[in-house]
Amino acid sequence: MSPSRPTLREILAKSTQFLTTKQVDSPRLSAELVTAHALGLNRLDLFLDLDKPLSEPELARIRPLLARRGTGEPMAYILGRREFYGLDFHVSPEVLIPRPDTELGVELALKLFDREQSFCFVDVGTGSGALCVTLLKLFPQARAVATDISSGALNVATGNLRRHGVDHRCLRIRGDLLRHVKGRSLDLIVANLPYIGEKEAKSLSREVVAFEPSLALFGGLEGDELFPPLLRDAQEVLVNGGVVLLEVGTGQAPGLCERIRDMSPRWADIAIHNDLAGHERYVQARLRW
Repeated sequence: MSPSRPTLREILAKSTQFLTTKQVDSPRLSAELVTAHALGLNRLDLFLDLDKPLSEPELARIRPLLARRGTGEPMAYILGRREFYGLDFHVSPEVLIPRPDTELGVELALKLFDREQSFCFVDVGTGSGALCVTLLKLFPQARAVATDISSGALNVATGNLRRHGVDHRCLRIRGDLLRHVKGRSLDLIVANLPYIGEKEAKSLSREVVAFEPSLALFGGLEGDELFPPLLRDAQEVLVNGGVVLLEVGTGQAPGLCERIRDMSPRWADIAIHNDLAGHERYVQARLRW
């Protein structure tokens, strides 16, 4: 008599146990996502048919993905996608995985501009292009420049720009910060720069430090080394009244505000914005001249 095939319920239980022993984040959720992805289902489908026996070909699709998750590889890379502000984005190990905290930058832009307003912005360190794409979708008359020092990241961003049908309104530039942007042509600068200090690396989750690109994580020993050169460049490319929105790390906002004030009297309306968790997440400043 041939052995009975394991059911979906049994595979989820065994997968959860395996991932628990590997000490990955959210083992049960990870088991469900891996299994659903391998079988071409959504999570709800799993619970509608938990007693379904799985065939060997189906198990063969689950095993390698489960093994990857067992190493700590983030689910977003395994699935190849991540949601940001209600939109679906392709992600790969070339780019930082978009975080909900960064969505605050979208909310701030919505307060600065009318939906049908024509303006030009740059997304510095665009990564997957999530911030740039979202703003272009929300502001159909806007034009953008997306910059990144990584060619791999720009390739991912280009794919996402095309996927969402906004690539014709975005110029992509491989370069460091704003050094390849010329002229006073920008109404807005948004930047999610690397802002984690290298000295903090040991405190990071294994899933972050071992898999996400260090080029997109670390902004020098203290983590804030990239802000001053960006702000100096910003003074040369923003129009009168142009705004900069900078995502910052824990404890960085007050010091950055002081740096901006000391840099030039032309910076005005300097403010700190908290994310939904109450953390100081964005610094905003307007250039007057």
